[in-house]
Amino acid sequence: MHPVTAELITEHASIQPGGHTRVGVHFDIEDGWHIYAKDPGDAGLPTMIAWSGPAGVTFGPLWWPTPEQFVDAGDIHTSGYTGVLVLYSPLKIASRASADSIPITATVKWLACKQICLPGSAQLRVTLPVSPATPVRSTHGELFDQIAE
Repeated sequence: MHPVTAELITEHASIQPGGHTRVGVHFDIEDGWHIYAKDPGDAGLPTMIAWSGPAGVTFGPLWWPTPEQFVDAGDIHTSGYTGVLVLYSPLKIASRASADSIPITATVKWLACKQICLPGSAQLRVTLPVSPATPVRSTHGELFDQIAE
């Protein structure tokens, strides 16, 4: 079993036409392991997320928290994350959206390291209902509240 799991999460359980929310990838990293930041430093590979959705859906820039700094044998300096990590982007849907739901896909790649390194990847999907009703928070909404912007 890979030491990192990834799950696609949304801030809200639905979205209104013309509305916005946040979508993210929730990483759960086993103790002792780490994955790399967008600028990994002297070694490693950056964690990458590529979003896709239908026409009328736009994704903002990926939000990265301040990474931890690691110094490995040979004075190799790297930057990354341990434990639980959420990387997210704002999502906006066009006001003329007529679909009942929008499929969102995240293509995710990372390198998990401890004493050895294991590449990881996932193709994650979620369907977000489109509704004129006021959106309610998803079960993951609290995770987004804990993220300092």
